Amino acid sequence: MERQRITATLVENRVVGPHTFVLVLSGCEALAECLPGQFAMLSSPDWGTDPLLPRAFSILATHAGGRADVLVKTSGKASALLERTLAGATFHLLGPLGQAFPEPSAERTDWLVAGGVGLAPLLMHSERAHRLGLAANVTMFYGGRSAADLVLLNDIAATGCELVLATEDGSRGHKGYVTGAVSEALDARGDADHKPTLLACGPEPMLEATAQLAHRRGLAGYLSLEGEMACGVGACLVCAVPCHSKPYRYTCVEGPVFSLDDLAGPYAAPIGAATGDDR
Repeated sequence: MERQRITATLVENRVVGPHTFVLVLSGCEALAECLPGQFAMLSSPDWGTDPLLPRAFSILATHAGGRADVLVKTSGKASALLERTLAGATFHLLGPLGQAFPEPSAERTDWLVAGGVGLAPLLMHSERAHRLGLAANVTMFYGGRSAADLVLLNDIAATGCELVLATEDGSRGHKGYVTGAVSEALDARGDADHKPTLLACGPEPMLEATAQLAHRRGLAGYLSLEGEMACGVGACLVCAVPCHSKPYRYTCVEGPVFSLDDLAGPYAAPIGAATGDDR
């Protein structure tokens, strides 16, 4: 679907956790066919010149009637402004942008590794699998610092996928990093012939740890990267990612979803002994 410029209206700013909220937007018919992993550049005319540039947000869900949901956690100036925005406000969006995760398939078992608001595209993927009758092929591994950081759990449960939680403080689920929960689940499988494919989105340290875990265990995988973007259309070239297929690819147009086979730099398989711990 071709990207379009969209003028959207905020219908609801719904709090779902500490400084975590869902923007429910109307006027987003152009995003109706958005796929898991695709995103939109969002800005507000009320921002003026500060922040100057739009921000990239994964689409959480789209609904009939031109509504779309965006999951946000306050982490900087723009998101802090969004947290305080009231219904009726206007936003400018450009989307859908980027490359999506692979379509759910009966021939593949997907283990989704989500951290923080990286949940958004993976929840959409799980919902898509549910609609295709493939919920049994999906397991969601979802981690946060504490139980309070684990949001939209009822929405995840409604997709019918298996859900494995992890918290760094042990307040819910596996105690430790979410990749530790993935590692435990792999150990429990033993030498099963059919290996899962890892699909991950979340903070950079989690993505790097997921990549190294996949390499150590001989798993295929896809990462949705969170590189800084200024334009979303490949013009500014600030979101370069080192790859094997060519020196650099760009997160906004050739990502944000990349195959682990192509990613270089911190995502590449280590030479010699395994490195890093399971996060």
